[in-house]
Amino acid sequence: MRCRARMLFAACLLAAVAGLSVEAADTADTDAPRLLVLDLELIGDLGGGAFASEHAARLERANDRLKAELARTGLYRIVDDTPLRPRIEELQRRESLRECNGCELDLARELGAGQIFVPWVYRVSNLILTLNYEIRDAATGAVVARKSFDFRGDNDAAWDRAIAYMVRDLCSTATASGRNAPAGCR
Repeated sequence: MRCRARMLFAACLLAAVAGLSVEAADTADTDAPRLLVLDLELIGDLGGGAFASEHAARLERANDRLKAELARTGLYRIVDDTPLRPRIEELQRRESLRECNGCELDLARELGAGQIFVPWVYRVSNLILTLNYEIRDAATGAVVARKSFDFRGDNDAAWDRAIAYMVRDLCSTATASGRNAPAGCR
């Protein structure tokens, strides 16, 4: 009987501590900048039409992972782009959103984001790729952060590693600049 009581007490204590951790993370998130994350764009040597469906699936998977990883860190509050999704897709069909003369900033402002994350992958070959990003201030268009990461292999595992590395680097950069690292960065 005593064993059950101790186990019940331990379970309640664990649940209470977990609840406090979630509350603390939620509180920290309210101070984080609101960030619109654009979809990754793939440019360069795309290997011809034979790779089109493979790249489309990889981009979709990578976009989901990127948004989830950025949200997990607590560095940013990721803005839901659903209200403008049809317009975003229409713009993407016509031009690159990273080179659209500020149209991406309009999208960010309309969604209430203070910053916009513009990522793209430059594919040199099936072996050599570069993951690039810019974070821009939605009000001014000023570049807040910019970086490139080379990675090897045009496959899901390599893309996953590149995204994970980029997110870890964003956490390290935030910590190095004196910003308190949210729980998701520790």
